[in-house]
Amino acid sequence: MNVRSVARAVNLDNVKTTPTNSRESLIESLALPVGIIMLIVWAVATFVLAAPGWIHALLTLGVFGVIWGVVARGTPPPTKR
Repeated sequence: MNVRSVARAVNLDNVKTTPTNSRESLIESLALPVGIIMLIVWAVATFVLAAPGWIHALLTLGVFGVIWGVVARGTPPPTKR
């Protein structure tokens, strides 16, 4: 047993392959669509309303939701060698 095999075993044991509960799974699956909806509402409200400060919170939360949704969906499960 060498350092490389120990490091590989530790890394494979610590990788989270699936959400631990259904709540996490639901949040991860809804992050992308909700984020896109928030961005659409922000874009419309920016031009229709006087763009008060709370409207820009939709931009921040929408971008966060889109990035989180893309990362959560694009993470492949680890393969054991």
